[in-house]
Amino acid sequence: MLKTTPRAVLSESLQDYLEAVFFLVQRDRVARMKDIAAMLGVGKSSATGAVQALAERGLVNYGRYQFVTLTEEGMVAGRKLVRRHRVLKRFLHEVLGVAEPEAEEVGCKMEHAIKGDVLDRFVGFLDFVEQRSAVRGSWSAAFRRFRAARGRAGGRSRKGRRGL
Repeated sequence: MLKTTPRAVLSESLQDYLEAVFFLVQRDRVARMKDIAAMLGVGKSSATGAVQALAERGLVNYGRYQFVTLTEEGMVAGRKLVRRHRVLKRFLHEVLGVAEPEAEEVGCKMEHAIKGDVLDRFVGFLDFVEQRSAVRGSWSAAFRRFRAARGRAGGRSRKGRRGL
């Protein structure tokens, strides 16, 4: 089978299925179709079709009436998807102060809307800032203080321009 970049060939839906399989395999060592379906709020037949598509792309091992496991390529792709998701959620929640359930939902949408290299650069930037914060103090705490001093999240600055 020709190996391709998973991000380039996976729809948003298949990315969500791969993330679900990744989480379940991390937790239980294998994923069961009923657990995949429950995690994503879909029927078992929908989950089966998606898992078959992931298997065709070489990302999961799947056989009828068997557990689902990740291939090596699936593990790498799943880890990357989960990392992106966590970084976006964390940024929204910890830095911007978005409530956790909303940060989860918006982070997932952002993960799918921001494509390829742009998302990689954003995640890289956040990694850079986090590393520098370890040395120079928390920039996210400083930003929260800045927002609190202004009295609102997206109000106008003194010069009439939209704030960050």
